[in-house]
Amino acid sequence: MKIIELPFKVNKPILACGADMKGAFTLARGREAFLFDGFGDLGDPDNLAKYERSVKAHTKKLGIKPSIVACDLHPGYFSSKFAESFQSGCSSAHLSVRYNCGPCTLYRIQHHEAHVASAIVDNNIKGSIIGVAFDGTGYGSDGNIWGGEFFVVRCPLSVGRQNFRRIAHLEYVPMPGGDAAVKEPWRMAASYLYYAFGEDFFKSRGRAHLNVPYINKDSLKVLVKMIDKNINSPLTSSAGRLFDAAGSIILAKARVSKEAELPIELERLVSGDRCGSYKFRFRPDGEGVIIDIKEIIKGIVKDLSNKRERQEISSKFHNTMADVITKTVLNLSKKFKVKQAVLSGGVFQNKYLTAKAVRSLTANDMKVYTHSNIATNDSGIPIGQTAIANARG
Repeated sequence: MKIIELPFKVNKPILACGADMKGAFTLARGREAFLFDGFGDLGDPDNLAKYERSVKAHTKKLGIKPSIVACDLHPGYFSSKFAESFQSGCSSAHLSVRYNCGPCTLYRIQHHEAHVASAIVDNNIKGSIIGVAFDGTGYGSDGNIWGGEFFVVRCPLSVGRQNFRRIAHLEYVPMPGGDAAVKEPWRMAASYLYYAFGEDFFKSRGRAHLNVPYINKDSLKVLVKMIDKNINSPLTSSAGRLFDAAGSIILAKARVSKEAELPIELERLVSGDRCGSYKFRFRPDGEGVIIDIKEIIKGIVKDLSNKRERQEISSKFHNTMADVITKTVLNLSKKFKVKQAVLSGGVFQNKYLTAKAVRSLTANDMKVYTHSNIATNDSGIPIGQTAIANARG
């Protein structure tokens, strides 16, 4: 258990149920939030059972009777289903107990807004701020999978105001196979290559030029049909999936055995700032912008074809992603007259990317916040959910 001192007073006792991949929850009252994490993937029945038992035990031990329950916006998350059971007082899916908590209000909180809110709490931020959420997977309010998002946020969070405005995001690309793409990053590699090169990617000469012989030809044909016919290929703006794709292409690896395996390998290859970066473009989208990263993928392919060292290519990719963050934030800063930014989400566990982005933004007179006491990954999500639910309630 970790006790988080909140920069606001909780109006009503709150249970925040977190996300799924890194099971965690928070019980909050007064100016304290009690954070419990380390439950692992709640898709594992044993992990979910431990999580549920812990909620039951600690609501009783701490004497907290939640009036508000907060969960992720994703309706399929086990933590969301648990929140529904708790809120209704029904028996849980795995335990023969009833949660006699009395009437509760249930709030569903968008994943990346919760990430940014957790960093706002961590730093006790005041005034408007640009929130950058770079993450693996999170259900978006438009039904797509987010993870490369830029928000303009009003602080402190309060009810009756539009606290979060999503102003920019990475270009949507298909995620063929859905969650299967996480353990089989060749799927995202092929999707980004198809996005960047179109049908040229699938010509025999094109495949040799693109240096992706590790992708099975028959599997590739099936994947293309999935994308073209929109079969189990949700759209994603995820920076985490872009890192997976880049890692798969640069390292010529089709599958992984653990979370963030290829991004971690890529970071180890980084050799420094002086390798340069790749191009990218901004495309207007209403009042905001979409970040078109076709040229990043084409640049990686060109360097591979020219037999550049993997260390140089990885460095250029990392430098480019830091440039994406810096230039997007500075554009939003100018447009919305905001001079501070916060970075949150699992991708910012990458120390090189985070440090370079912070240096670049600071050099341009931005005040930049990162995480210190609360985890930047999904373990910190319940704190953000607590803050947003408290503002709503």
